[in-house]
Amino acid sequence: MYKDIQLNSANFLTEIINGTDLENLKRSFIEILTHDLKTPIIAQIRVLEMMLEGNFGRLNNEQSEMLQLTLESCNYMYTMVATLISTYRFDIEEPELYYSEFNIMQVIEETIKKVNAYLLENNLKVVVIPEIKTPVIAGDLVRITKVIQTLLFNSLNTAFKNSIMKVYLKEENGNLTVKFESRSGYISPEKIERRFKFHTYHTEKYDKIGTGIGLYLAKKIIEKHKGKIIAESLITQKNILGFQIPVEAPEEICYKNCV
Repeated sequence: MYKDIQLNSANFLTEIINGTDLENLKRSFIEILTHDLKTPIIAQIRVLEMMLEGNFGRLNNEQSEMLQLTLESCNYMYTMVATLISTYRFDIEEPELYYSEFNIMQVIEETIKKVNAYLLENNLKVVVIPEIKTPVIAGDLVRITKVIQTLLFNSLNTAFKNSIMKVYLKEENGNLTVKFESRSGYISPEKIERRFKFHTYHTEKYDKIGTGIGLYLAKKIIEKHKGKIIAESLITQKNILGFQIPVEAPEEICYKNCV
């Protein structure tokens, strides 16, 4: 198996050197990530979960702790690979959006619940401040949910401990604006711009919560919704991440599950 992985990787590098068509090269890269990296990682994660569940016998505390750390490492690697695959596919295939109507307040609240343990550990509090007529909007629910997760996770990862994050929702001129405002260190405009570039990869420590799909892909998804990403940093140690999208679907898009 490892010889096959090495051979695929060698062939991939050879194609780069020989100047293979860039689009075909990207597709080959996706296949290598999917079959040679993603699939084995999934198998590793499942085996580790089964061991921690005691399916192969009882474990002492030290063994459980080491296996748990290994599982977290595998999950982290899986997230990285999945993000790369999603990003390349989005660039190559320009996937269609699947519009439906959904409650964005509910999406935000459910996302916050998923990081409750992190909030408690760091004495952080999240306050949602809605200034909207209705929480129901039209968009690709799965992808907008991933964007919200990514922006929330990135904001919390840099937020000061013992601070309050505010989530603002505002509707104006047919557009919905969502902003995650946190108390954290100043970030220069150059660094903010780099964080939204595909070829810039910022590695978080394992004790941080997951970074979702990545800021680059979040930006692409919002732009696909005819919207824009918001990223600001103030010297008053206030950082803002967010997005703005139309409340309703474009007229030319036919979408299902709408009332």
